[in-house]
Amino acid sequence: MIKLITIDVDGTLVTPLKRLTKTNITAIKKARDAGVHIALASGRPYSGMKDLVNKLNLNQEGNFTVCQNGSYIFDNYTHEPISGTYQNPIDLKILDDLLKDFDVQISAMDHKSFYTRHAKPNIYTRIDAKISKLPLQIIHYDDFKEDKTFGRILIMGKKTEMDRLYKNMPKELTDNYYAVKTAPFLIEVMNKNTNKGYAIRAMAKDLGIIQDEIMSIGNERNDIPMLEQAGFAVAMANAVPELKVHADFITKSNLKSGVGYAIEKLLSNNLEIY
Repeated sequence: MIKLITIDVDGTLVTPLKRLTKTNITAIKKARDAGVHIALASGRPYSGMKDLVNKLNLNQEGNFTVCQNGSYIFDNYTHEPISGTYQNPIDLKILDDLLKDFDVQISAMDHKSFYTRHAKPNIYTRIDAKISKLPLQIIHYDDFKEDKTFGRILIMGKKTEMDRLYKNMPKELTDNYYAVKTAPFLIEVMNKNTNKGYAIRAMAKDLGIIQDEIMSIGNERNDIPMLEQAGFAVAMANAVPELKVHADFITKSNLKSGVGYAIEKLLSNNLEIY
């Protein structure tokens, strides 16, 4: 029996216009009322998730949200991080140096701000900060305190340059960090031990839930570790091919409320895998 459903946000839960559908809201409410734990898991920071948490009534005690691809696990009741795996300014400087031959910009974020050294942040950086609902701060690396930590580091640029970078990633980067392309203009870089699967595994352990009792729904490469931790892995119809091969079931697209469709099928099957 499924006791925990983990759901990616962008490309999965919300429509291409970043909206929640009534079908998804209703299905999640039914599952929650049936005693199923619901956890959103996203590359977004908590500031970019809070409205969804409130709209889905997941702001109750005992509910959690996985943010920044597993870098933070937030308590939805207190709105504070309870655990995480981080990076520091040295990592930011290392990555910036490694990518100096590529026409991209490097930035970083924690759960309070978005940071960049670029006096003129590119449009991708500005848009991502706006979507994340975080203030964009222009900084110098030397300004950071030694104990400063980041949830994730972001590499952003035009699609052609990002494709070139992704095909020619420096070995030092791939050996020492977890890097994943989550949009045509974005590569996210996290602590080597960080991903959504790691965070879901830790959360499930705290809840006393085993792998066979987890259903996970996603669409992008960064959702693969999450689906690998699930007893029932669901891919969106609009998912990338690399993720679909890990799925037990392919639901409808995010434009057609695929999350709600998959959850309603689960409910009609008495929370058993179908």
